[in-house]
Amino acid sequence: MSLLIALPYMLIPAIVAILVDRRGGRRVRESLAIRLTINRWWGVGWVLPVVLAFAALFAALLIPGVGFDVGMGGMLETLSRVLPPDEMAKAEQALEQFPPLLFLLIQLVQGLVAGATINAVFAFGEEAGWRGLMLRELAPMGFWKSALVIGAVWGVWHAPLILQGHNYPEHPVLGVGVMTLWCVLLSPLFSWVTVKGGSVLVAAVMHGTLNATFAFSFLYLDRTIPLVTGLNGLVGMGVLVVANVLLWRVGRPELDVAMWSSGSGREGRRVE
Repeated sequence: MSLLIALPYMLIPAIVAILVDRRGGRRVRESLAIRLTINRWWGVGWVLPVVLAFAALFAALLIPGVGFDVGMGGMLETLSRVLPPDEMAKAEQALEQFPPLLFLLIQLVQGLVAGATINAVFAFGEEAGWRGLMLRELAPMGFWKSALVIGAVWGVWHAPLILQGHNYPEHPVLGVGVMTLWCVLLSPLFSWVTVKGGSVLVAAVMHGTLNATFAFSFLYLDRTIPLVTGLNGLVGMGVLVVANVLLWRVGRPELDVAMWSSGSGREGRRVE
């Protein structure tokens, strides 16, 4: 599915959320928690995807037969599965122009900047629906149950993209299930930074940065294994399981329903 279709597709949840709240007589900025009050949780949402990507990279090195390669052989192998030969040749030439460390720094800066700007704009199209409308409506279920339900819907919603070869080009059908599981594991982290930051825009920045820095999870591997390596493979899911356990034990997440109360007319209360 081309970007001309995928990018507008990302805006559908926001359009639905806005229409639902406008129809319900709510003030959209408050009801969807669209706030520009920046705090440290914006930084957490901005950096966390990079930490997760590198954690998945180093975790993949525990797999027999997978090694570290500053020549980025694994990334080239991954690109060769989706790029035509002429574009693949251009990619190889571009990589040869930069020393590995310089390339890493350039990609990191570009990823962080894109994640907090243009990527965040399109990611807001999803997050207004998931961590705006759905998180508000499902808040009475509690933090973990609501996050799991949102994650399942989030994952299934990607099915048209996955079936067209997005993320899992060699396993489009199986990829729908894998993507859904991945979104379920990601969802608590997104809900956490949203509530802590007090704004759905924190989730948009995190989502945008995740998309922009995802490749770091296999950038320096000498080979990639479909459905296994990468942040969206089994290795990455293992990293997310650990992150969720830490969140459960240390983060003590809870939902503050007052976060949306001024827009929805609900009385504020906290639910775990």
